[in-house]
Amino acid sequence: MISEIDVTKEVEDYRKYLMLANFKKSTVSMYCRTLEKFLQKSQAEFPEEKLNQDHAQSYLLHRLELGKAWSSINVDYSSLRKYFQERRDYSWSMRKMPRPRGEKILPSILSREEVQRLIEHAPTYKHQVFLTFLYSSGCRLSEATHVRLIDIDGARNQIHIHRGKGAKDRKILVPSKLIELLRVYYQYYKPEVYLFNGRHKGKAYSAGAAQWSIRRARSLAGIKRKCNIHALRNCYATHHLELGTDLVFLQQQLGHKNLKTTAKYIRLCIERYQNVQHPLDRIEINYRPDSST
Repeated sequence: MISEIDVTKEVEDYRKYLMLANFKKSTVSMYCRTLEKFLQKSQAEFPEEKLNQDHAQSYLLHRLELGKAWSSINVDYSSLRKYFQERRDYSWSMRKMPRPRGEKILPSILSREEVQRLIEHAPTYKHQVFLTFLYSSGCRLSEATHVRLIDIDGARNQIHIHRGKGAKDRKILVPSKLIELLRVYYQYYKPEVYLFNGRHKGKAYSAGAAQWSIRRARSLAGIKRKCNIHALRNCYATHHLELGTDLVFLQQQLGHKNLKTTAKYIRLCIERYQNVQHPLDRIEINYRPDSST
């Protein structure tokens, strides 16, 4: 019976399982939050039934009706599937309930001039350096906030990224201009342990503070186009491709497992196609705007 499940204990056991499986803290938190909401809803609606995949389907449809984004529902799906198959040893039919199809929504991309304005209007020097770091490294937010001082190899212009997506390490190549900027930044702020400290030295910069910095910079710069921290990663990849950077190099820099993931940025390029000749440009058509019909 679903009513007999101790939700608190079930979620805590799931948390321990995910931690032992070496999932990132953010993923553990999201998966456990999904399980807790799912079990609570199932207990309220189907207390006398035995837990099965129909209840998971009901929960996902409920989330869809609430207007949740595909990315959120996909996380819910992954969490419940893992819980059913690996924690409860219940059946889970992909044919009965396939994974939600992804939405192919093109992200908003800032021009190089807009990126410059964004950085110049950041509230403080630290915010300017942080936004520059994101744009010039292509790091994900969680990767950037956890870069340690010992991870920076100024002689080789490299930065060691620990436990990126998929718990994988990688080394990224950054411009010497960024290394020079970081040296000046270090003299001003004297950060400890992490390159970007939070409210207290020796502690990592928080994701919330980082997101606020770009919102504030966007407002001060008068940029109407929507953009968040991840937009700088998108700009990094797109602007590189427009300047002719090799796609495989970008794949390694961004930490993508599949080259197709990197190739999606080609669709966002503008300068890459400015020299394309359109057939309409080669014909002269006599239009009659004063025609009565």
